[in-house]
Amino acid sequence: MDGVDKLLRRYPDSPVVVDVLGTLDADAIRARVRELEPETDEVFSFAASVGAVFGVRRRDGSRVAIKVNKLFADEEYLADVQDVQARLADAGYPAPRPLRRVGTVTVDEWLDVGEFRNAHEPAVREAMARELVRFHRLATATGLRPRRAFLRPDGAIWPKPHNVLFDFGATAAGAEWIDEIGAAARAIADVAAGTELVGHTDWSAKHIRFDEQLRATAVYDWDSVTTDVEPNLVGTAAGSFTYTEELDEEIDVWPSTEESLAFIDEYELARGRPFAADERRAAHAACVYLRAYAARCHHAFGGDARETGLADLAGALL
Repeated sequence: MDGVDKLLRRYPDSPVVVDVLGTLDADAIRARVRELEPETDEVFSFAASVGAVFGVRRRDGSRVAIKVNKLFADEEYLADVQDVQARLADAGYPAPRPLRRVGTVTVDEWLDVGEFRNAHEPAVREAMARELVRFHRLATATGLRPRRAFLRPDGAIWPKPHNVLFDFGATAAGAEWIDEIGAAARAIADVAAGTELVGHTDWSAKHIRFDEQLRATAVYDWDSVTTDVEPNLVGTAAGSFTYTEELDEEIDVWPSTEESLAFIDEYELARGRPFAADERRAAHAACVYLRAYAARCHHAFGGDARETGLADLAGALL
């Protein structure tokens, strides 16, 4: 049983797989992978969310990650991201080295050195804040400015949901309080205080591996890289840095208000200077907006959005 079989056995009717790949037929999915990588020997890993990611072992024993992008279809953007990624890998940063791109499909080396960690641990939280500063400095220093489409229509509160599981229009009832918080946070964040940097909009524990000294050994999800003002990038990270489903233990996936504020403090410390008052206000708003979007997704999927801690976070930060 390979990675394709495992995912389809767990989610036999997955609307996400159908939306991204157009089929739930395992043989058809494997055929698509072999079209993209003719030297495929085994598909050892398969996951689907914003896009579809395949871990492929080639006949020579080497391993690659193939990502089929569905939501983001700007080839120029993806080319810029791979350029940033390659330059950082050349500089010794733990970026999977990009190998090629086929339209909106990216192929990188498979990098799985190190371990995922629980970012509720203060030392891990501090390491993630420190590594975010490092990422911002190195990625911005490349001189490249990849800009990912936000996919939020003019006048709208929310961007297009990141996958087909979340239909905001059909689930508007009962979500009014989330929309109100999201609109208030967005109005502040849209002022765009601070300096533009190249950053990562999903800086969460599921996308970073660490060694025993809490140095990053692998950073994933490079189609979350974009150019934005620093407070927005930092606040977004502060709202979700603990999120992971990669641990053996069960955890609260969202940081508490105190943890989000501590992340921002630790980022400022690693940065070497505090945010100005308008920058901190923007970071707080971006933190709340990220959580409000998560709450809106949770509601759309039939869950209790209060479990995300949004009300407490908004009450403290807005």
